[in-house]
Amino acid sequence: MKSWIRAARPLAQVNISMPLLLGHVAAWHVTGRFDWWWFGAALLWGVFDHLFVIFANDFADRETDSGRTTILSGGSGVIQGGELSAKQIERAAQAAAILLLAYSCVLTVLGRTWTPFYALAALLLMWLYSFPPVRLSYRGGGELLQGIGVGIGLPSLAYYFQTQAFFAPGWVIWPAALLGACSNVLTALPDVEDDTGAHKRTWPVRHGSNSARRFASAGIAFAALGIFLYTPDVAIPAKAAAAALPLLPLLIGARAPDPLRSAWWSSMALNLLILAWMAVMLVRV
Repeated sequence: MKSWIRAARPLAQVNISMPLLLGHVAAWHVTGRFDWWWFGAALLWGVFDHLFVIFANDFADRETDSGRTTILSGGSGVIQGGELSAKQIERAAQAAAILLLAYSCVLTVLGRTWTPFYALAALLLMWLYSFPPVRLSYRGGGELLQGIGVGIGLPSLAYYFQTQAFFAPGWVIWPAALLGACSNVLTALPDVEDDTGAHKRTWPVRHGSNSARRFASAGIAFAALGIFLYTPDVAIPAKAAAAALPLLPLLIGARAPDPLRSAWWSSMALNLLILAWMAVMLVRV
């Protein structure tokens, strides 16, 4: 059981739950209505999606992953450590994919007809990200796919559950997509040596760690600017405070001496920005 919990990487659920929460909060901000049943349904959908992504990624990287992990990056290491076999992880990924599709089909009966489309899109993005022949996490471009999935797909799913509008508004998904891409770059920062050895062309491998730091810092700053300029029905002082909140950890991350510390502080800035953004939408100040 401990091995399976380690393989599931519960902390990584933050990457799924935060965008879903953002979509729900944006829906309430726009409509003034909130359905707790559909909120719970979206979170459960996110659990199945999380398990599929984590297990599929571990299986896809079974031959190149060194097994070294940090709090932000790396796989679970259970295959490399001999705790679970590659076949077990493969079957777990398949089971999670089936559960995701089956659950999505159940939700069509309950009134959200397009839910299987989101599930198929999630499966497609993961295939493009980790599996041959495309395998963009190795060829370069994985940050774009993560931006699409985390920044557009997940907030839109939650928004759809609450409103039945297929996409979240543009003022939500474009800053979120930029932050999703930045998150991918940040989690790759501590793994530059391993990824170079595995011929994995992440942004830090392609452009260097310093370029990756600059890109992530600038991306988070531009997302903050977009949130300040375009979030509707929120007072300017509140939006300014939300945009300014992550500046200190962002500056600390930009000046941190080692990649892991830089990624940690910049990731903290990214998540603080999302939390502050949701807070000002919730209180409508």
